[in-house]
Amino acid sequence: MEDLYLTNRDYVKIKNMNLISYGGNQNWSKSKKMQKVGCGVIAMADLTMYLAEQNPNMMTDAIRKINKPKGLYNKHDYLEYVKFFYVHYVILMMHKGMLGIALKHTMNRYFMLNDIGLKAKWKMMQSDDAMIKDIKHLIRKNKPVILSIGPNRYNPFGKKGISMYVEKDGNIKTSIRENVHSHYVTVTGVRNVRGKEYLVVSSWGKKYYIDYREYRDYVNNIGDKFTSGILYIQGLI
Repeated sequence: MEDLYLTNRDYVKIKNMNLISYGGNQNWSKSKKMQKVGCGVIAMADLTMYLAEQNPNMMTDAIRKINKPKGLYNKHDYLEYVKFFYVHYVILMMHKGMLGIALKHTMNRYFMLNDIGLKAKWKMMQSDDAMIKDIKHLIRKNKPVILSIGPNRYNPFGKKGISMYVEKDGNIKTSIRENVHSHYVTVTGVRNVRGKEYLVVSSWGKKYYIDYREYRDYVNNIGDKFTSGILYIQGLI
């Protein structure tokens, strides 16, 4: 099993005080709603920025306005872009967040209004093998993959979820992020460590690892295949 990464392994770097993030963080926003359920908006905004960085024909005026001294996006400008993206493109962010189908329509609205020749699909009800095959295909094509960790199937208020891991001293170890559910992350790579397949993801401005087997066990037994899917970006880059 080969390791796969996006062309830019640093993904979207934003300077936050003296730290450098790995993608955006909904908790930076002053909006309580965004802090609570804005993970999908952050994931989509980051996706558009990454595509624009990698493909000049996908650059927009709004992204061009984000200051990027020394290769690091300015946090204030980044948050202004997130607001712009939310106002101009986001379709139906409810008090509990966004459904995958809303992400699809939002991204297609963005692609259409900016004359970008891509199309988004929301893939759900996938088998374990079909999902990882799609994720690997998109990473090879240098397309980040927004992944949903859906809510508990029979109990929408349930608190069971998956663990998110970090790399430390060359090993994959547990983090403070446990029982994660009802959340969107962005897959930036697939890595194999000691026989286990991990998704490399951007979430809350940091790099985490998700054990793919653990994720699928959650989807198949506690979550569900309707709300746990991927945003699949079609089209040539």
